[in-house]
Amino acid sequence: MKLTATTAIALSAFAITNCAAFAEAPYMNFQGGKLVAISDGDMLASAYVNGQLGTKESDDALIVATMSPDLTDVTVATVKVSNSVAGAPTAVAVTPDGRFAVVSESFGERGTDAQSFGDLPVGSLLTLVDVSDANEPRVVQQLDVGSRPEGLSLSPSGDMAAIAMHPADGRGVAFVPLVDGALGEPSYASVPGTEPTDRLSHVEWHPSGDFVAITDVNRAIIRFAQVVRGEEGVSLEEWGNPVLVSKYPFMGRFTPDGSYFLTGNLYWGGDVVGVWTEAPAGDVTSIRFASEAGENGPQHFLIGRAETGTSPEGIAISPDGEWAVTTNLEVSYAPADDPRHTPYSSLTLIDIDRDTGRLHTVGTYAFDGILPEAAVWDASSSYVAVVNYDHFDRNREGGSIDFWKLIDGDAASLVKLRTSIETPHGPHSIVLSN
Repeated sequence: MKLTATTAIALSAFAITNCAAFAEAPYMNFQGGKLVAISDGDMLASAYVNGQLGTKESDDALIVATMSPDLTDVTVATVKVSNSVAGAPTAVAVTPDGRFAVVSESFGERGTDAQSFGDLPVGSLLTLVDVSDANEPRVVQQLDVGSRPEGLSLSPSGDMAAIAMHPADGRGVAFVPLVDGALGEPSYASVPGTEPTDRLSHVEWHPSGDFVAITDVNRAIIRFAQVVRGEEGVSLEEWGNPVLVSKYPFMGRFTPDGSYFLTGNLYWGGDVVGVWTEAPAGDVTSIRFASEAGENGPQHFLIGRAETGTSPEGIAISPDGEWAVTTNLEVSYAPADDPRHTPYSSLTLIDIDRDTGRLHTVGTYAFDGILPEAAVWDASSSYVAVVNYDHFDRNREGGSIDFWKLIDGDAASLVKLRTSIETPHGPHSIVLSN
């Protein structure tokens, strides 16, 4: 399926802090070749609360959006790829050369008789998509990597995918080679210190390609490991101390220079009223990463914390390493008649001190949107693209990719622009590609 979209008018935004009111969109100069996202057509956002999938609006899809810098010329192409919003919003990655995308499938495609969330089959696929022709993305390979692969990332060289397996169950992280446009045989590396029942939600490569950071949800720990490649496959060796962060970390990113690792913490859990629907405000924590071993081995330190909106599922760090944005679900996904429902989601802008890794919350900005799970900065560190799973306006079909501008200076803020790209229902993970 191929769609052609022009810029659309997004609904107005308002600010929780700093009184950053919606304004006439300034000249837009979004820098980047193309946006690659994935969308889940199998469920409404409200299924997280009432378990009801709702009417199927579209097939699961991989979306490739190419645009001019001012977004006056936009083309959107899609191809059917099974994926699920139920998991960390890091289920897609693109090779550095922009030729291939890989997608993990935490839950499989909805059957014709499926009505409730429990009817969804557990996923197992890693899909390779050729996106070199942005107008005609095509699936080239599907590989069974085992039950419920979740968040993934690609090595800096693009030659290997690392996928967190849930539960760990001795499998830990699946490493899948990507050579000559094909996925190779997976190998499984257990993660030191984890138990079989632990949930590993995401694994992130260090910019050097020598290490990975692994999010251990159950224990609220970030674990670091050295990647050892051998003839028998890939193994992981513990690299320094695990770091205890805040409650329910879900995903994280290294700063571009690899000095710090930032993770978003959702404060979900069985000991929270409603598990997630009544969670308190979340936060982001910053860890100073030791890439070299001292006399006592590598020592990582928790050095920063900044509060966010509620349920900051996604976190994106600007290419210049100065800013982070979290995408906060709030309780936008609850049915409208649920007293916990919020008629908005939000973004939080965080200032990163590149010398110390300390964090400062600049502001949290509400907007008219449902379940915005992920965001990505443009190459200039001036704009943010945010996936919007669904709309409160029932007259507006599908989802969207919305755009925000960073207003830098003494009174920094984010402003939501009126320009957006229409997508099939349910976008939830997004990356910027050359």
